[in-house]
Amino acid sequence: MSTILMDGTGDKYKAKVDSNHRLYTYATTQTENKFVSLNYGNAYAFSTNGFISLTTTDTEIPIFYLKNTSTTKNLYISRIRTCGNVAQKIILYANPTGGTLLTNTAGTKTNINLTSSNTAEATVTKGGEGITATGGTHIAQHINGIGHSNDPWEDSLILGTNDSIYISFEVASAGSVCVAVLGYFE
Repeated sequence: MSTILMDGTGDKYKAKVDSNHRLYTYATTQTENKFVSLNYGNAYAFSTNGFISLTTTDTEIPIFYLKNTSTTKNLYISRIRTCGNVAQKIILYANPTGGTLLTNTAGTKTNINLTSSNTAEATVTKGGEGITATGGTHIAQHINGIGHSNDPWEDSLILGTNDSIYISFEVASAGSVCVAVLGYFE
């Protein structure tokens, strides 16, 4: 069985097909994060809510924790942005098993569609010196100079129900660092 393309030129909802059998269409593309934000109001920015000062050097310090508390939706991570005014080592872990980071001071979770009243089903905390995190599975690491990195996970880092991540920093000199994560529920 073959498919026949018919010229719909002039019809409001049909595509044009030319004499060389080329189909003419106009398409737009957008990221899944944008689509979910626009159509469902379920995309969020999670962050440390400002910079965290570090004076302890050459020691891994947990800075950011994010847990999906939804019972029905996955949390897809689109981007992780880390920054600092000093060079840093950044380590990403999945599913820590303990530590004070898991219940420390709240970070922020902001719906990036400001017309939506949806709230993120997530726990977000920020860490710093004196805060601990234990266990978990090492996922990735990188070294960042002064400034920021913008790691495009492109929705491939997926947090199912009760899954979580945490990010630790290690600095060689005193300075300030921060984390911002962009993601959506679906």
